Formats: sequence, C-alpha cells, structure tokens
Amino acid sequence: MINNDGFEPGGVYPALPTPRNEDGSINYETARNHIEYLAAGGVDGIVPAGCTGHAAYLSGQRSDGSMSEHAEYVSRISEIASDIDSELDVIAGDGMNVPEQTIELASEIEEVADIDAHLMISPYQVGTPQEDIVEQHYQPIAEAVDEDIIAYNVPGRTGVNIFPETVLELAEIPGIVGIKEASNDRYQIRQLGRMLRRKNYDNFHLGSGDDFNNPLVYEEGGDFTISVTGNILPEETVQVWEHGVNGDEADQVRAETLNELLMPAHNAMFQDGEKNPQSVQYALNQMGFNHGTPGGSLDREPREDEIIRTQDGEQRVFNQTEIDTVLDHFDLREEV
Repeated sequence: MINNDGFEPGGVYPALPTPRNEDGSINYETARNHIEYLAAGGVDGIVPAGCTGHAAYLSGQRSDGSMSEHAEYVSRISEIASDIDSELDVIAGDGMNVPEQTIELASEIEEVADIDAHLMISPYQVGTPQEDIVEQHYQPIAEAVDEDIIAYNVPGRTGVNIFPETVLELAEIPGIVGIKEASNDRYQIRQLGRMLRRKNYDNFHLGSGDDFNNPLVYEEGGDFTISVTGNILPEETVQVWEHGVNGDEADQVRAETLNELLMPAHNAMFQDGEKNPQSVQYALNQMGFNHGTPGGSLDREPREDEIIRTQDGEQRVFNQTEIDTVLDHFDLREEV
C-alpha cells in the first residue's frame, strides 16, 4: 500500500475556459464572476489553464508588453489563486511535452501562486514512448516540484494511452496522487478501478475526465471529476458526484439517472465540428458571462447551419441552436 499523504482530490473540479477581452487579453473580472457562480453551485475546486483553458494559446506576453516564455500562463493561474475563496482547491493545468519544460513551468507557478496540486497531461505521441512514460517523464517531474501531481490520460488529444498497468507504476511514485482518466474506454475504466482496489491503493485517486462516464468512474472507486459540463451546471454535476461516490447501489443508480438527464448538456459541450472550449465558451456567453471566443485557430463561435464532414459523411450542424436549447431547458439564461 502506497503512502501519498498530500493532496487528496475529491469532488467536482470544473476545467475553466479562459475568458478573453476583444483585444485578446484575459478578462479577469469575468473569471472571478464565473468562479463565484461555481462556488455557489458547490464545486470543490477549479482547474485553470488546462485543455479547456486553451493552454496552448496562453502567450508569453506580460501585461506591460514585455515577453517571458510562460508569462500569461503563470499570470492566469496566480491571479485566480489569489482571488478565489480559500475553500476552493486550485489544480494548475501545467503539463508540457517534455519533463524539463514541465518542471520549469510548474516551478514558476509554485513560486507565485498558492496552488494545491498540478494536473499534468501525458506527453504527446511525438514525445516519450509508452514504455518510458513513467521513468523518463513523470518520475523526474515528481522529484522536482513541490506540490502533488494528478496525471492526465487523454489519448484522443495526445495519441498516447496510459494503460492501467502503467497507472499502477505511477501510483508508486511519491507525489503522484491520482489520475484524470479520459480515455472514454469503459472497459479500461473498469479494469483500472479493479486493479487499483486489488492493490489497495487507497491514497491514489481515480478521477473522471469525461462527464459522460462520471457515474462509471465513481462506481469503480473514483472520487473526483474534472468536468466541462460543471462550468454551466455545477450544482447538477455535484449531485451526480454525491450519489455516485456514496457506494450504495441505490445511490449509484440515482447517479446514472441524473447523469442521463445531463447528456444533452454533455453532448452540447463536445459537438461535431467544434474543438473544446468553443462550445462551453459560447454557452457561458449566452448565460451572461463575457467569455468571448478562444484565441488562435479556435477564435470563433460554434457553427450554425453549416455542412461539415464527419466519419459518417457530410452533415449539416446547428451547434449554436443545440447549445441554446440546452440552456433554455435548464433555465440557465436566468442564472446570472
């Protein structure tokens, strides 16, 4: 049995989008208003500067116009950590593709921001091979940084799947306290949950990275989610977690039922023809939060009445209408 006695993730942690002003700067007033809304909904913490925060577009420009490699990245996290309710955990999304870059960024963040943990994505397919992912990537990072680490498995983005056997190796490393599991592979989730229970890894935490699979992860012993839907429906996402982690069969069924009711919202956050965070930022704009649009190549609203190509051929999408319908169903336009 391992002994990671540090940060213990548990509950709902929305993965925050990064609100932008028209000039491209970060809108910190909107960020604060959004976090207040999330706190009122009962979330346990937040995750700034992850994939939903469009971390790849966070620039090196300081507020005075000068340049530093990680300036906007570090500023985004430090501003949030200094502003929020002290009862909310802050998990910094700061994984990079090689250990040296990750250590440099994470160390800068630790110097200026009061964070509780790091969320570190696995290296992309051009980086560390699967068989070396523990020894050559996560091990040196865990030895170098002060705060605890949650590893992040999202093969749909990275092209690399952290298999359950590898997760068990990660669980042995002091300072790595959990994994955000976003493979969207239900068999793998079940296998991982069984293996962790068999090893009695009570201090290594399994978390969900796909809102669709939240109840399944809880059923398999998971105790937290890093959620996109939680940005717009925090209270409902928390209710799924409360029932799901109870361990009682009736509560787990209730969690499944509640999550099924949220499926239109989950689907609206991940639409054909869009890339995260385009859909969630549009939704937040319609709710009254001035999030703007993501920067770079994602700097637009969701498609409306457009034909796109999918694996099943061409289809016409009405993505804004889909989101608007979800917001109307949950009366979210009146929340702000």
